[in-house]
Amino acid sequence: MKKNKISLYLLALLMVGIKNQAVGKDPFQPFDLSQCTSFVTQLNGWKLNAVLTSTSSREAVISHTLLGTRRVALGSQPSFINGRVTQIQLTHIEISVLPPCPSKRITLYFKGAS
Repeated sequence: MKKNKISLYLLALLMVGIKNQAVGKDPFQPFDLSQCTSFVTQLNGWKLNAVLTSTSSREAVISHTLLGTRRVALGSQPSFINGRVTQIQLTHIEISVLPPCPSKRITLYFKGAS
């Protein structure tokens, strides 16, 4: 009988742990605006290295001394920032913050250009 009580106790602990992980974020809770203020700091240190254009697509290569080199496409949402690549030109790229954050854009130029 003692083994059954221990087994039931362990099963109950396991169920509570699973339940707590499944709860997730409350969809009615207000959006955390601190994510919006971190948008600019997420892009600190990134540099534009190359712009790749073809008739069907536009991509850019950006690099960071600690985070490495990444290739981003026009319209993509890179996983390392809360933003979308909204413009890729021969001299610069523009990244805009995603809603529900207030509208903000950051432009990355080639080194020495502005």
